[in-house]
Amino acid sequence: MTKVVGITGGIGSGKTTLSNHLKKLGYLVHESDVVVSEMYNKKNTSFFNFIKNKISNRAIKHNKIDKKEIAKLIFNNKKIKIILEKYIHKKVQASREVFVKKNKKKKKKIIFVDIPLMFENKLEKNFDLVICVISSKKNRTNRVLRNKKFTVKILNKIFRLQTSDKERRKRSNIIITNNRTKKDFIFNAEKALMGLIK
Repeated sequence: MTKVVGITGGIGSGKTTLSNHLKKLGYLVHESDVVVSEMYNKKNTSFFNFIKNKISNRAIKHNKIDKKEIAKLIFNNKKIKIILEKYIHKKVQASREVFVKKNKKKKKKIIFVDIPLMFENKLEKNFDLVICVISSKKNRTNRVLRNKKFTVKILNKIFRLQTSDKERRKRSNIIITNNRTKKDFIFNAEKALMGLIK
C-alpha cells in the first residue's frame, strides 16, 4: 500500500527546500507551486484566457501574465481572489489526483505531496501523514524578500491570511524546524524522516 505524505508550511518556511531534497534522494514529490507556475508561464492556454476574460485584461502584458498585477488585484478585491483561487485549486487538485492515482497503481512505497495552503483548504485528511515546516516570521520574511517575489506590504497580508504556527503544530504529525542554516535544516529533516523513508 502506498503511503501518501503531505508537506506544508507558511510562505518562506523552507518546504520547497525539503521537497527538492526529497527529490534528490529519489522520492516522488508533487508540488502545487510547480503546477501553478506552469499555468502562469504557458502562453495562450485556457488559464491565460481565463485571466484575460474573467480576472483583468490589465494582468496581461506583452502577451504574458503579470504576476505582480495579479497579486495587487487579489489583495484588493476579495471577489477576484475567490474566483481565481477556485479556478487554480481545481486545476492543482486534478493534477494531484492524477499523480497519486498513477503512483498507487505502480505500488510505490511512499510519495510526497507539497501543498502550501493545506490547512487553509482543510486538505490534511487526504494524507496518511502530514509534515509541516516551521520557521520564525523574521527568517521567513528575510527569505522571501531576498528572492524579491513580494513587497513587505503584500508579504504581511499573506502572513495574516495564512494559518498560525500554533494551528500548524496541532494539525501536523511531524514538525521540522528551519531557523538556522540549510545544512542544519536538512539534517533535522533527515532525522525527523528517518523512520518514514527507510
